[in-house]
Amino acid sequence: MKVYLAGPMTGIKRNNFPAFWDAASCLRQKGFDVLSPAEIDDPEDEYAALNDLPSKKTWGQFLARDVKLLADDGVQGIVFLPNWQTSRGAKLEATVGLLCNFVFWELIDGVPVTKDREWVVQQLARSL
Repeated sequence: MKVYLAGPMTGIKRNNFPAFWDAASCLRQKGFDVLSPAEIDDPEDEYAALNDLPSKKTWGQFLARDVKLLADDGVQGIVFLPNWQTSRGAKLEATVGLLCNFVFWELIDGVPVTKDREWVVQQLARSL
């Protein structure tokens, strides 16, 4: 199953790429086909992210790319990283997942735990 990783990036050292890389590796070992926003940047954007430098692209451009991937790239589910509810982008990605009837998981200590739609809705409501 193809899943998308959603979690906080903005304001976190190295844009939280190491957490995304670890999660992607863990999920691939469990048989998931993973689409991670930390693995799809062009070299210039990746360099900026890893060195805590500003990117030439806006936050909106990155988010638009990711929402398009969710809607068009065969994704069937979302795996949420810890503290995803603090991320404006991850909350939008969760909303897209709800609209697309995705399957959801929360990654807890390297284990993907199945979550239902109501859990996602409750998490979104609590984060308002």
